[in-house]
Amino acid sequence: MANLLEVEYEKIFKPETMAALKGKSGQSLKQMLGNKSLMQTLMSSQKILGEIIEAEKPHRNVLSQIAVDMVTQAYPIIDYANIRIDAKIEDNINLSSSGDETPVEDANTPEALKAKRRIINGITQGASIRGSFAFYLFREYLDLLDDSLVDKYGEILKQVFGIYDDENAIAMMLAALEQGQKMAGGESEMVYDEDTEQFVIKARALCFPMLVHEIVKGLYEIVGTQGFGKDLEQNKAVIGAVDKLSNEPRDLQYGKFIYDALNNLYVESNIDDARVRELFFTEVYKLEEDEFIEFIENVVNNKLTSAQKNWAMGEMRSIEKDLKKDDTGLEDLDEEIKPYKDLEVTDKYIIREFNENIDPIELKWHRDNEDRTIEILGDTNWKIQLDNQLPTSLNESIFIPRHMFHRVIKGNGTLKLKIYKS
Repeated sequence: MANLLEVEYEKIFKPETMAALKGKSGQSLKQMLGNKSLMQTLMSSQKILGEIIEAEKPHRNVLSQIAVDMVTQAYPIIDYANIRIDAKIEDNINLSSSGDETPVEDANTPEALKAKRRIINGITQGASIRGSFAFYLFREYLDLLDDSLVDKYGEILKQVFGIYDDENAIAMMLAALEQGQKMAGGESEMVYDEDTEQFVIKARALCFPMLVHEIVKGLYEIVGTQGFGKDLEQNKAVIGAVDKLSNEPRDLQYGKFIYDALNNLYVESNIDDARVRELFFTEVYKLEEDEFIEFIENVVNNKLTSAQKNWAMGEMRSIEKDLKKDDTGLEDLDEEIKPYKDLEVTDKYIIREFNENIDPIELKWHRDNEDRTIEILGDTNWKIQLDNQLPTSLNESIFIPRHMFHRVIKGNGTLKLKIYKS
């Protein structure tokens, strides 16, 4: 990764990745805005927004509840994680933490942490854009209120979010922000209620589709907390350096394509439990900074290594399996987290055993935070596979470099290993 002077996408990603993101942005501009000029789009969006606000006034309370119900239905992780939603359509949008541009400067904050946070912010914005269009799921209910609303919702979203693929529009927005102007048609924040011990999404917006957008953004802000480390002061410094309104236009421009690439992995898994998607995102966010950025670059460029792809699919299948156990209450999940048993642990080595009855699905691609040397105890036909290599015998000593993806491949009988960390 390049040395970052500022947390800009061009300084985070390789030229190949930026070319891919800019290419997708150009295609999106044509799809969203067609042949309309920027000024035509801005004037049209203002007109449509005014019509929507006027048409919604008698139904604001009902529409606010529909927005909550709709997002809860589209994102079942909300009920599963006991997340509460406080959402309203109103004219005066003023959440306490919104628009705070005062950075917490800390020259010692690692640039890689800032880069990771910037990408996660982009994914959050991208998820909220894609989620905004979920209102089509409730068209029959919306048509009962006003059968002209749904078409206007689709048009306003295309225009409002389409301009973020226009370089001239972004320049105008950044100039307006420098002058202290606000761009939002809505705001959201994620808070933790100590009394009820649950996350709360607070969302306010001028109209229904923007409220849906803000609720989904709040959900993905909760998901994004998994990208933080244990150092709370460092986390605050990262937020202060990265979470700025001036970064949002580019986050909205590129974030939707990063989100699409990650979401496509979920779609390709053919898993029919939508909760897996957000829980998988949390696992991606837990990757260390260098691994995270490499994974994101490869997924955007459709160049995941076989190990990265298999790790992703294995994580999602494992999440699905744990969710099924949790739903049925058949067994304690904590007992099934690890596919092995450590028989002896010392400062120098670990003796580890894999049972002969283990389900091969539990033997996932993974990586470790230190170099390892593995020795077999006894003979075996179990194998090990390192990233971009063919499976190899475990009957000889194997060295696995730090952060290299690898997996064990099941053979006959019990496998017993001696692992030296360095």
